[in-house]
Amino acid sequence: MKRILAFLFLGLFVLNVQAQWYTKSFGAENITDLNEAQLNYLLQRAQSNIKTGKIATYSGAGAFVFGIFLAGSGLNNWVWHGGDENQLDKFAAGSLLMVTGMGAIAVGVPFWIVGENRKKKVEIALIQMKYSSGTGYPQEPLGLGVRIRF
Repeated sequence: MKRILAFLFLGLFVLNVQAQWYTKSFGAENITDLNEAQLNYLLQRAQSNIKTGKIATYSGAGAFVFGIFLAGSGLNNWVWHGGDENQLDKFAAGSLLMVTGMGAIAVGVPFWIVGENRKKKVEIALIQMKYSSGTGYPQEPLGLGVRIRF
């Protein structure tokens, strides 16, 4: 029980640290405090995370599917050929490939999601920066508006 609680606490700590992505890099309290070069750098990193997540997810799915076929073939041949050791090794290799594929998917999907969320936030900040620099007013345009925050 203590190990499970320690694991959950460390997982929460890691998630908490990852949530402060622009504060850690540039020491800014708000994403709108960053300049255009910093935002472009963060946009490139977000796109890199998306690309890495896609590669890990798709390669993990491919490894998982190939592992299913390999393990199924090894198990089927082992049953029908009277317990041949080579076929059991084929089953073990297929099972290992399936587990590796699931791990790659488990890592790739969060990378992909986090990259997409960061990309949206940076693009919004870039649009706000261009809009506010065009009007000459810091951050907020003139006029009435309704702000809804979630």
